[in-house]
Amino acid sequence: MALLLAGVTLVAGAAGIPISNPAKVDDMQQIVRIIGFDQSIQTAIRRDVENTNTTKPEAYLDVDVFMRPFTVDAINLHVSTVMAKYLSNDYAQKLLKELPKPAGRNSTRIAQFEMNQNTDVARREFKKLSPADQKSVNEFRTSPTYLSLLNALTNSLEERKEMLGNWSREELQGRVQSARKVIAELMERGLKAEKEENPDNLNLSDRIPLTGLRSFDQESRLTLNYLRANLKQNLQFSEELKTLQLDKVLLPLSLTTRQGLENSNLSILATETMFDNNSKRFDSLRAAYTTALEKIAMPAQKREELAISNRNSMERILDFRLRRNEHLRTYIELVKQILSLCENRFGKIKFEANSLMFENDQDMNQYNAMIKQINIEIGALHDLDKEDWDYRNRSLETFKKK
Repeated sequence: MALLLAGVTLVAGAAGIPISNPAKVDDMQQIVRIIGFDQSIQTAIRRDVENTNTTKPEAYLDVDVFMRPFTVDAINLHVSTVMAKYLSNDYAQKLLKELPKPAGRNSTRIAQFEMNQNTDVARREFKKLSPADQKSVNEFRTSPTYLSLLNALTNSLEERKEMLGNWSREELQGRVQSARKVIAELMERGLKAEKEENPDNLNLSDRIPLTGLRSFDQESRLTLNYLRANLKQNLQFSEELKTLQLDKVLLPLSLTTRQGLENSNLSILATETMFDNNSKRFDSLRAAYTTALEKIAMPAQKREELAISNRNSMERILDFRLRRNEHLRTYIELVKQILSLCENRFGKIKFEANSLMFENDQDMNQYNAMIKQINIEIGALHDLDKEDWDYRNRSLETFKKK
């Protein structure tokens, strides 16, 4: 801003220190609007984002999304609030009178060329003016009134930079929080739906606010889709499991009739297949998520943080599944053994007075021992489900606080 800053030292004042009797903010807003400084800042912000996108693609910002809060009016208010502290009220009143005049308008137009394009363009425009207009522009630009504005621009520079930086970070952080809130709400609804085993309680939103930070937006969308698919899979699995009516497999009537034994064996066989298929589907979802995540361009530090987080998550999931599958296999094997016992002793095991009656104590003791162990396995599975539930609730609370 060579033209704008020319002669800035001619006006006394310590740079960066607000003055007494400052201008009113609404007066400063008019001055900023007249000289087009708000529009110039908007252009500079957009240009800076575009340049950064070229040099740092891993930190790419969607320009249109990022610029949404930085309207000319919003910039005007933020900048004017700072600049008003560095311009006296007396000079503000003089500027409001002088800037609309021909010399003020010409000076403003030339300054705008310099701010938005370059000094060469500004000089060419200056030379297009008549000699009289050139003289009036030079006189106005070296007047204490105009130099007071230049001083305000210069002396407020550091505070304006800090203000714009904080504003930008706050806006981005606010959008990040909004996006994370959508994910947290989905996690919360999913936990509730799973606990109540009621898929109608799960409203699976497919909308998530954009932040403008491409890597974060892609990761958030990917995570939302992954969580939604997982929740659907969990609920679908629960619904499918209900159709097998496992609670009837070991009922006395199921163990003492040919049809009951056949149905129970089919249910156990279907259960094994269903658990295997469910595990494969989860593995497929996780693999697709990990592969897609690796393709997102992002800063190296962020990638490392995600890698560590995913590795820890996978270790926990693997440990949980190994323990759960061990108890499930034991449970299923014990049920198979009971069914086999009842098939081998078919006709010798009776259902009388609401109890199973065995031909001998050995068969009864064998049956009771297996039932006891089945109850232990069911208890262990319930404990694991509670452990998983508590962990996911803690993870949700931690996620909300980030």
